[in-house]
Amino acid sequence: MFRRLSLLTLATTLLVLPACEDPAPFSLSQKVSQLVVVGNFTRDLAVQVVVSKSQSILDEAPVEYVRDATVEIYQGDTYLETLELIDPKQAMEFPYYATTQLVPEANVLYTIRVSAPGYEPVTARSKIPDPTQILSAMASAFQLEDEPETNQWIASYQLSLSFEDPGEELNFYHISLFQQIFTFEIAEGDTLLTGQYMQPVMFDPKENSNIRVAHISGGLLLSDEAFDSKIINFDIPLRISLDKDRELLGKLFVDLRTVSEEYYRYFSALSRQGNSNGSPFSEPVILFDNIDGGQGIFAGYNSSLDSLNIRY
Repeated sequence: MFRRLSLLTLATTLLVLPACEDPAPFSLSQKVSQLVVVGNFTRDLAVQVVVSKSQSILDEAPVEYVRDATVEIYQGDTYLETLELIDPKQAMEFPYYATTQLVPEANVLYTIRVSAPGYEPVTARSKIPDPTQILSAMASAFQLEDEPETNQWIASYQLSLSFEDPGEELNFYHISLFQQIFTFEIAEGDTLLTGQYMQPVMFDPKENSNIRVAHISGGLLLSDEAFDSKIINFDIPLRISLDKDRELLGKLFVDLRTVSEEYYRYFSALSRQGNSNGSPFSEPVILFDNIDGGQGIFAGYNSSLDSLNIRY
């Protein structure tokens, strides 16, 4: 149940993020508008892509989505399906194209071809890597600090994560963490749970390194080049703020994604750029993209999910 629900939620989150944050590399001198294609796909879920028009970095107009595109997906040179346009049902949503028959598989190279009137056609290729199984996930060193000025508890603990590196080649990961938080109220001396929500765990971009990057929407991007063992043991310190009068910690949910190189390179650059806060002293970041003839990203990933109780 959790795997099915979480995969849908997390896939939707990653689809929304790049579409809403102008994810394509832009040029001040750009004169000809190009197609911007953004899509992250995984096994057992429909392939979804967003198509929009490129904009100058000086253009503050809303994103213009392309609703009359033809989006086709291939396996090698074999045509598989034309994606269907899904129009938004609510004001905050946006149009996207989705497969209705294809169920993507790991280690299959997929190609998308996108064309639209008035634009040069674009193509992109990617595949879903093999999954990486979580061997163990444990929480330790739990502490609860009182913050009387803000009426908060600060819960801190260490997550020890162990997983097996799947192959001899360089591998890339996105570790996403979601802390379950229950809301409660006191009624006649009893604690009654009134609801819950999932809070993505954010990391400080000041701790970024060549192999570790704080993802702009939460979690960490990681390459295995710093590890010399097939079994990777990784410790992550966590801090969660809680409202003293209405919130309690629940489970910690772990989504270990084995991601394609293009996924890692694109989101690493996007995260470094987004976390620079527009400082003139920040090192310039050139966004990676794999859309031939256009801009954006088409990238596969695979997920392994786990959860653990936080005891305190």
